Amino acid sequence: MKTIKLTKQALKALKLLSKNDIKTAKRLKNIIEKLRSNSIIGESLQGYSQFKRLKAGKYRLIYTSQEELVLIAIIEKRETVYQTFAHLLKNSNFLE
Repeated sequence: MKTIKLTKQALKALKLLSKNDIKTAKRLKNIIEKLRSNSIIGESLQGYSQFKRLKAGKYRLIYTSQEELVLIAIIEKRETVYQTFAHLLKNSNFLE
């Protein structure tokens, strides 16, 4: 079993969804559990080969996996997730 770590943005989004969209929040939590047990692997992001994405309805989950750690970088609607991810990657040091 891998350890799961969420960025502040991902944790905030998951908490907000737990209040407003329970169905999507459950779907995302199920995806996170599958990531923990290494039973699913997402598609690689173009231009960011170390990151992968998974779909949950209108939402996307972008993560990176290292030896025993899965870092969930962002959870956001598909319309804005890639712009927000690029901004987060450029202006944050969450990988360190």
